[in-house]
Amino acid sequence: MRESVSREEVLNALAKDAEKIQALLDKQRNLLCLSQCPAFEEVADTQLYGFSKEVHLAQSCGLISGKEGQEIIKNLEHILSDIYVTAGEDK
Repeated sequence: MRESVSREEVLNALAKDAEKIQALLDKQRNLLCLSQCPAFEEVADTQLYGFSKEVHLAQSCGLISGKEGQEIIKNLEHILSDIYVTAGEDK
């Protein structure tokens, strides 16, 4: 078992997870699935929450800065906000 991980490895792992969530959000946007859709709620609530915990762990370990973590999460939240606007639901 490895005892250390590089900053680059952490950023790559977070980027891959963010891309997966973004792909799910984009799929919902393409389908114009409203926020009441169970699949949308799964992505918006569970996936984003879990991802924010990953980012928080990376910050706590000193592998990324607070600013970097906020930027990663903010990008996903912006996509989510765009979906609400597209669907006509200001959140």
